[in-house]
Amino acid sequence: MDEQALIRRLKADDRQALAELIDRYTHYLTAVAARAMGPCPAREDLEEVVSDAFLALWRARAQLEEDRSPRPWLAVTARNLAYDRLRSSRPTQEIPPQLPDGRPGPEELAQRQALHSQLRRLVEEMEEPDRSLFLGYYYEEEPLYRAASRLGLNLSTAKTRLARGRKRLRQAMTGKGGEFDVEPHA
Repeated sequence: MDEQALIRRLKADDRQALAELIDRYTHYLTAVAARAMGPCPAREDLEEVVSDAFLALWRARAQLEEDRSPRPWLAVTARNLAYDRLRSSRPTQEIPPQLPDGRPGPEELAQRQALHSQLRRLVEEMEEPDRSLFLGYYYEEEPLYRAASRLGLNLSTAKTRLARGRKRLRQAMTGKGGEFDVEPHA
């Protein structure tokens, strides 16, 4: 029997038409649901999704168009039901009543301050024009082209001086093991 006749019978509340559609599309909907649910879905979950899709078809029978196949409608319905089933079966984590404080503690703040102080001292000890270039670009957030122009450097030279200066600062601030070598506060 063609699908148009099945849809007409379904719209006329013919349960046998639904049974014929179930026979025709069960394997297809099982494949759609399995694909949506990922690797190795439980057989019970697949059966539940497929039966819910056919139940939805029965409930929406009055809105079906006789000149359209129910196959795409059933596929979308089965896929969405499979996604819903996945979402509802995911374990949820409870949010603890008191979240950990993400702010740095006093020790970390002191270490950061020591690093900042040492870095600033090393920049201040640089020779000109590197010192003015570093202070303008990194501390005052002056655009590089403007800092270079102010110091009478072309842009390429300014970039090279920044790269070499960063390398010297990295070497001065790291110990032999690659850790920052922070001097204690005076």
